[in-house]
Amino acid sequence: MTESIHAHELLNLIGEQDKPLTLPQIEDLAVNQFGAEARFHTCRLSDQSIEQILTFFVKMEKIATEGEGYALNRGNMCSH
Repeated sequence: MTESIHAHELLNLIGEQDKPLTLPQIEDLAVNQFGAEARFHTCRLSDQSIEQILTFFVKMEKIATEGEGYALNRGNMCSH
């Protein structure tokens, strides 16, 4: 079984980018950093794929549209 990665690790990676990225670009970034089979968790969710956690980020406004891509919404990050 793949070790679960806290979603904050992916959010931090998104926040380190110089420009907004499309969702496919964020997926590629996540695959390169964590592997294609990576699973993520939050305080609410567990066993989430890259696609599922990105959907959650958009829904919860953890990442927000900026131009044609998405960037970290620092004002909507929890601090735990």
